[in-house]
Parts: sequence; structure tokens; C-alpha cells
Amino acid sequence: MPLRIAALLVTSFLAAGAGRCLAQDAGGVPGSGLTREQWQQRIEAARRRSADYVATVRTQPAEPPPPLDESKEATDRAMNDPTLQQGDIVATSKGLVVFVGRDEQHQPADFQPARDRPSPR
Repeated sequence: MPLRIAALLVTSFLAAGAGRCLAQDAGGVPGSGLTREQWQQRIEAARRRSADYVATVRTQPAEPPPPLDESKEATDRAMNDPTLQQGDIVATSKGLVVFVGRDEQHQPADFQPARDRPSPR
């Protein structure tokens, strides 16, 4: 079995090397018939296209970010969470707030900005 694997490896290496040489000799590589000047002209043309693209992108105004509906929805979910207890802190789009209400329906007055609360001592 190891002999078969070794023979297969040797055959594939030889085939890969021969194929590469034949392709080079036959001119099968794309663009192999170019002169040095033609190759440099292609490079310069590609550089110009790249520079034009970058200049075009830089002159276009940046698109404004989409409205943050997701943050409003997340804030609404957090503020209407039935598991909130007094002292719980909720991160909203307007900052951190502390829940000071009751376990029933939450009202905006049930939340105070976290910075207005005295720190525990």
C-alpha cells in the first residue's frame, strides 16, 4: 500500500511539473505575448482607474446612517419588562435610568436618570 501511495505522489509531481512547462512553452499563460511596454501601459491604466474610483468615492457625500428604530424598540422592551424591581437599572437610548416604580404598568415617571440618584454609602 505505501508503494502505491509513493508511486501516485511521484506521478502527480511529474505531471504537475510537465504541465507547467508545456503551458509556458506553448504560450498558454494569459497575457504572455505582451511586451514590457504593453504590460506597463496596462499597469498604468489600472492605476488610473483605481485613482478615479477613489476620487469619485471621496467626492460623494456620506450616506446618513439609518434611523435607530432598533434602539427605540429595545428601550421600549426594557422599560416594559414585567420583571423589573425597584432599583433595577435599565440602559436606554438616552442613558441609564433606575426603576423606582411598582410592579404594575410602568409609566415614564417610574424611571429616574441614574446620575440623579444618591450613591449608596
